[in-house]
Amino acid sequence: MQRTLTTLFLLLLPLLAPLAATADSLALSIMERLYLCGEHSSMELIDAELYLKQRVEARRKNLLVNYFPNMTRFDKDENSYLSEYLYKVRHIHSRLPEIRRVDELSTFGKSTGEMDCVLEFMTPQLSGERLFDEEYLSPLSRSNSDYYDFSVDDAYDVPGRVCVLAVPRYDNIQLFEAASFVVGRSDTLLYEVFMQGRNEQFHFSVSYAMAGGALKGLVVDSVSLSIDYSFARNDIGIVADGIFRYSRLLPYEDKRHRRRNYDVGSSSFAVADVGQASVDSLRPIPLSYADSLFYLSKGITPHGNNASGSRRDSGGDMNNLLWRVGDAAISSHTLAWGGSDLKISPLINPSYLSYSSSKGLSYKLAVNMRSRFSSGRSIEVKPQFGYNFKYREPYWNVYGAFFFAPLRRAALTLDIGRGTSAYSSRVLDYIKESSLDSLRFDRLPMVYYRDFHVKTDVRFELLNGLELQLGANFYRRSLYRSVLDAGEDDVPLDRYYRRFAPHLRVTWQPGMYYYIAGGKKVNLGSLAPRFSLDVEQGVSGIFACKGRYTRVELEAQHRRRVSSAASLYLRVAGGGYFLADNIYFVDYAFLRNSLLPLDREDEISGVFQLLEREWYGSADKYFCMNASYESPFLFLQRALPSLRFIKNESLYANMLFISHLMPYWECGYGVETPYVNIGLFVGFGRASFHKIGYKVSFSLFNE
Repeated sequence: MQRTLTTLFLLLLPLLAPLAATADSLALSIMERLYLCGEHSSMELIDAELYLKQRVEARRKNLLVNYFPNMTRFDKDENSYLSEYLYKVRHIHSRLPEIRRVDELSTFGKSTGEMDCVLEFMTPQLSGERLFDEEYLSPLSRSNSDYYDFSVDDAYDVPGRVCVLAVPRYDNIQLFEAASFVVGRSDTLLYEVFMQGRNEQFHFSVSYAMAGGALKGLVVDSVSLSIDYSFARNDIGIVADGIFRYSRLLPYEDKRHRRRNYDVGSSSFAVADVGQASVDSLRPIPLSYADSLFYLSKGITPHGNNASGSRRDSGGDMNNLLWRVGDAAISSHTLAWGGSDLKISPLINPSYLSYSSSKGLSYKLAVNMRSRFSSGRSIEVKPQFGYNFKYREPYWNVYGAFFFAPLRRAALTLDIGRGTSAYSSRVLDYIKESSLDSLRFDRLPMVYYRDFHVKTDVRFELLNGLELQLGANFYRRSLYRSVLDAGEDDVPLDRYYRRFAPHLRVTWQPGMYYYIAGGKKVNLGSLAPRFSLDVEQGVSGIFACKGRYTRVELEAQHRRRVSSAASLYLRVAGGGYFLADNIYFVDYAFLRNSLLPLDREDEISGVFQLLEREWYGSADKYFCMNASYESPFLFLQRALPSLRFIKNESLYANMLFISHLMPYWECGYGVETPYVNIGLFVGFGRASFHKIGYKVSFSLFNE
């Protein structure tokens, strides 16, 4: 019998193959028409209202639940929550959502229960190469067709419509695990979309029903979302439903043929306040009897003019106290009063922990405070603290900015802090007289000074994309106590060195796209490179400062998306000290040794991973080039398609021209996962091998 079935299958195989090919070709034909339809129907600007209702069930939770990014803070003794929200939504350039909450009704006691992870899926349009905060490669985009296989669902039987299935070719975290699209047979418009995926903390499934009538197939009408968290012995389920109501749509213009007006949002457009409208009055679907009883059981009236509100926190026993203390250590906190808010990053956050073979172990803590005023004015204060364990040096920085003319992006800034210790530029004479083979910094008379700086500037956008920054920098270097009584070449060392320098920086990025909202100009970015000129003029005699010099640096950098999944970053910088007289310390703006990077871009923008920190101040002139290429499908994912949780792979190439290193260059390869980032680097000085090293940084819970 088995032999008979095998023979029959082999005889029918030539007949079945054309059918399979026909099904695949039909799916590809539908997707091709869907691509064309989406390219011609995408919206540049969408103005809408969003009603969102979410139900949260904490089936199992511990203190770490309050550590999840984009999550709210849970109450200890509560496991079920119900919330409703009303938002004003502006969707600009098909990928920049601006969501403002107007009203809410929630049973959360400590906060409103708002979760950014839910809001990421509440998108009014599904066009674009990336979806959901640009974390996932969309199968609805032609540029991602190489990453998915498409087929027609033969089991779907609805007259006039066809269902196309999409499955990923790689088990990559940026690809959806499954997707399906219900498309009209004649008009090739979207009617329904279903997507399923995951990240490092949860699985999700989301379905979209497209709008009908005049907006047929163009924008989303309603959203149904299900999220299942299963992480660190926490098990949480979220079910959310959203409904859009549209008031304005503007078609998208191709950048290649658009006019010289880079205001993509129309400066006359602004989101209007709802006034007295509430969740109850604008609820599109009547509240179910079960939901009404749930609100009442938590002491909330779900109907009437007093619908807006949240349940009061009633905990006060020792268990609740321990919960709150533990919560305070590992949670990000946002305290709001009026138009101000204070955000404190958690004390225990592996995202701020990094280790490299050359710079050792570093850790930092950040606090962000912002106060908003009328007419778009605001004040921001950002203190940051950290410690490098290899050099046993603490670092701190307080950056403040007062944005006083938001239409001109004008701000008055103040930067106070302590940076990397510096050594005397008198060592430059030893370096110039030494050969590369005999040059060892551990044998040179290196005398290090603590660094303290105060920088104040006023910056404003003179023209669109052209920013001018004027101010002054004050540096104070103090000798470490251990070498206070030492001398250098029998010359006593000064305990302090002070330097005062007026400062100018000009930054220009042509073709800057922007929009204006609430009297504030918001830049969206440009397709062109960014050029920067930084000039600092040392002045003697002010505040007992010494040292006259002119430092000039130029920089050009460009980040370009090569494809929907890959991006290329290029950077060129150079400069030096001119007309120098007793500068004593070399301190560049675009070439620096940052033992404690203040942001993620600091880690790749001109940072040489293996170069000893002494080299950064060893020359009065320099020139460097940096390049990196990033893609999730570089080597590992293609060689092992089933390898999970590879977010990106990166190639690095850096080259530096300074005295004695003509040139120094590094090559590197890095792998980024949702949990940890690992990089391997090789350095060369001139034509000889320098060293090999690595860098490890944690990305879990990165904010």
